[in-house]
Amino acid sequence: MQLLVFSMLPVFFLTSQLIKNIAKLFSLPACKIFTIDLCGVRILLLLILVISSCNREANKAEKKTVSDVKSEPIDSALAVIRQVQKVYTGDFDMMKKHRIIRVLVPYSRTLFFNDKGQESGITADNFRQFEQFINRKYRKQGDDVPFTVVFYPTPRDQLIEHLVQGLGDIAAGNLTATENRLLQVDFMAPKEQGSVTEIVLTRKQDKPLMTVEQLSGMTIYVRKSSSYYESLQLLNKTFRLKGKAPVVLKLVSEDLEDEDLMEMLDAGIIPAIVVDDWMAEMWVQVLPNIRLNKHAAVRTNAYIGCAYRKNSPLLTAELKDFYYNFERRMGNMPYRLKKYYSKVKHLQDPTNSGNTKRYSEIMTLFEKYGKQYEFDPLMLAAIGFQESALDQSERSPAGAVGVMQLMPATGASMKVGSIYITEHNIHAATKYMNILMTKYFKDARFDEVNRSLFAFASYNAGPYRIADLRKIAIERGLNPNVWLNNVEIIASEKIGLETTTYVRNVLKYYCSYKLMQARREEVHEQKKELVEGVK
Repeated sequence: MQLLVFSMLPVFFLTSQLIKNIAKLFSLPACKIFTIDLCGVRILLLLILVISSCNREANKAEKKTVSDVKSEPIDSALAVIRQVQKVYTGDFDMMKKHRIIRVLVPYSRTLFFNDKGQESGITADNFRQFEQFINRKYRKQGDDVPFTVVFYPTPRDQLIEHLVQGLGDIAAGNLTATENRLLQVDFMAPKEQGSVTEIVLTRKQDKPLMTVEQLSGMTIYVRKSSSYYESLQLLNKTFRLKGKAPVVLKLVSEDLEDEDLMEMLDAGIIPAIVVDDWMAEMWVQVLPNIRLNKHAAVRTNAYIGCAYRKNSPLLTAELKDFYYNFERRMGNMPYRLKKYYSKVKHLQDPTNSGNTKRYSEIMTLFEKYGKQYEFDPLMLAAIGFQESALDQSERSPAGAVGVMQLMPATGASMKVGSIYITEHNIHAATKYMNILMTKYFKDARFDEVNRSLFAFASYNAGPYRIADLRKIAIERGLNPNVWLNNVEIIASEKIGLETTTYVRNVLKYYCSYKLMQARREEVHEQKKELVEGVK
């Protein structure tokens, strides 16, 4: 028997479907598949056991199928890797050449996430079906070389930019075909699937909004890259022309998805947001404190879909074929939504009166030990709220104690005093997280925020595990020093959603405390101005 290295292909997500497609690509009767790391790229090796008795005609046929990927030295195979990895633009003919369709997606519990290796979400489901549709179509035409859809998690504010640059072929993730976006890219957003309306969401305890005019002077939280921001900007122009107060726009992190903001609204952390009606109707079923103000719409008759580069008639035809001859006929989209309701873990409001009182009483401790161990005090407060709602009397079934939910053995090993006392509890937990950072992440170059996020992830899942995830992130071409949309992706794949949800919840509480701090500073400045005015 002869052992031949046939091909090497760089991948970001080694799914079973991807492996099957690659095996089929080479018409393999038997193969062993494993990975190696080379130059920071994960390489998938197909080691083919070729029976020496195989006839020459079979070998010729096989070479014809993969004429540019023969049994050659590794140096030659690396040239193939560089070809597939490089930035490139072009129409569907380029995708046919590479047999890879790169889909840029935001990381979202509704649209795309990876739970222990299983890619899930509405966008993931949709494009896996697109992959199957394309492969069936070309197989019928005698083309047996399969296509593979590869998802590239991408921050929302970079989706269009990366698409235009050639870092992906399609951008998907509940994108609205706005005028500004249509200047840069084309959209597959068929009107037959129905329009969406961007509506204002408030808390149920607030008065309902019956007209869009009532938004004048309101404060609304929004991502700058979103279509909602464009809509609110246009509304503010109208208000100014009418002599009315504009909507006060508070920008939030691009890492927060619509469902994250809805959770924060439901918990009372923020007062109002704008969301597509279909998304709001989906999540309101598990977020009962939200009011959908359908009469206060900032954009109507909008269409959502996927974006792709201009001058791509071949890809346009493929996407239309998929929608009109499969997706629309099968009616899949309405039935996908219920699948993802269970992904919410309810937040509490850290800024209500009782929680604020506890926060004020122990904030000096977070400031003291945050400064000593180089952690943002508000980040420490956020993890304390996530663990116990800042309640020192809290005890877990497993025996964890106090504000920071430390196990007694861990607390004792820190040698700072009894963790049954609030100050020692916070001191021990902060010291412990600092030890995790200095011992297990010596090579890391974290900024202040990421140092905290990695500490919290290690606090939740264990430092060995998180350190290993950073190594895998390097192999995948991700940034090992950034948690969100980078190491977080590997964590969701290898550990599951527990740790990623934990860290994101802490981040939301951190945002809440930052907002509360900003409001206090605003009030302080207003009082200062009043005093100076009296003088």
